[in-house]
Amino acid sequence: MATLLLVADVRRIVPGTTLAFDDTDSPEGMCTTYLATLMLDELRDYDLIGLPRLVRLNPNVPWKTRGNAAVSIQLGTGTGREAVCGHIGGRTIKCFRSGTPVDPEQLLARAAEVLESNARFEYHSTNPGILCTLNRPPPSLYWKAVREIVRLEDVETILRGCGAKWKVYKGGRGLIGAAAAAAWRPRDRTWEVITYRHPSMLGKERVIDDASVIVMDKSVASTFNNYDHENGHVAIVPGSPCPVLYGIRGDSQSDLLLASDMIRGEKPERWLVYLSNQGTEDHIVRKRIRQLRPGDSVKVEARVTTMPVTIPGGHVVIRISDGSEIDAAFYEPSKSFREVARSLIPGDEVVAFGSVRSSPRTLNVEKLQIKNLSRDVKKVRNPACVKCGKSMGSMGRGQGFRCKKCGSRASDSSSVRVEEPRRLALGWYEPPVSSRRHLHKPIRRMSKGAINKI
Repeated sequence: MATLLLVADVRRIVPGTTLAFDDTDSPEGMCTTYLATLMLDELRDYDLIGLPRLVRLNPNVPWKTRGNAAVSIQLGTGTGREAVCGHIGGRTIKCFRSGTPVDPEQLLARAAEVLESNARFEYHSTNPGILCTLNRPPPSLYWKAVREIVRLEDVETILRGCGAKWKVYKGGRGLIGAAAAAAWRPRDRTWEVITYRHPSMLGKERVIDDASVIVMDKSVASTFNNYDHENGHVAIVPGSPCPVLYGIRGDSQSDLLLASDMIRGEKPERWLVYLSNQGTEDHIVRKRIRQLRPGDSVKVEARVTTMPVTIPGGHVVIRISDGSEIDAAFYEPSKSFREVARSLIPGDEVVAFGSVRSSPRTLNVEKLQIKNLSRDVKKVRNPACVKCGKSMGSMGRGQGFRCKKCGSRASDSSSVRVEEPRRLALGWYEPPVSSRRHLHKPIRRMSKGAINKI
């Protein structure tokens, strides 16, 4: 696979006609990215301008099918430099650096037929939408869709202003994701190579050699979220019955193809490289606790105010405050990440990343930065009387001590205390690979970020 890649910068492009679609899959099968490969196969008389774009949107949307991803591709007559970016139906797929557009209405008519033949309309929550446009929607639409809830009627108003052509099915909610994917202009970006199974293999167990994934994960430093070493789980393989065989994400397009060549097991029938917002944390907004709303994805600077408590189910809860307070929960699936919470004490200063749950009102923590650790000083025993040497008794919280034998008194601060060493260090902490969301920015991607372990 890697030998097919031509060296070319396909990030800065003159766009062709944008085709975008969303909400075509179901929990039982199909995948919006697989539909992209079917589109490229069917529309092979058009050239691909730039890489296909896989755009993840608000992970807290309640009606998402799986990963809340939409796809945008640009088609036209290619010009300028080109690069190999896939292999579909026995044909090498190339993307051009620039191109001239094609008629949006004609493209929409043909692309809609492909969608109608493959979308999972039978699933109650599948509401596809598809659009074609010469003028992409404003970037503000993407930022709203990755962080908030967007109304369909607002999207249609924006698309009318762009002169876009579109088609919706059933409730048409997929048009929101399609428009947001078309609106994405990367500030940060990653890449993903996705491989797909032969149709004859669908429904059968995927066979991927774990050892080859581990070797790849350790060998190709620009990739991330490949293997969960804590839980012994291959993370590049989906758990759903979709056509995807595996997907590898990273910060280098060429490294991804080298990485894919290292995977042993079932052979893919096709593959495609996508430009993506995965691992960028575009969904996160800095907020004060009093500003938090259910469904927000936020980072909050706060101070720990309570000792951690483990509740039924193995979840760990602490309370944090920045003037206002909220419970911060570390859930059981995050495994060792809970040990970070268990090691926090009142006074510790943290930056907590996560999503806001409505009932009970909780910040579900997905990443944590520890900025300052307070001293963990514990009382080990009451003071001895300076007159008779006997152990003194407490007169009540904050009221000091009194000797039971001679009546002498001592201040509350005279108890014998020791400072316990902290098990934590300043820095960043995150859950194991299997517990991370698609938009979560791994510490592996963060400059000067070193992962800390308990």
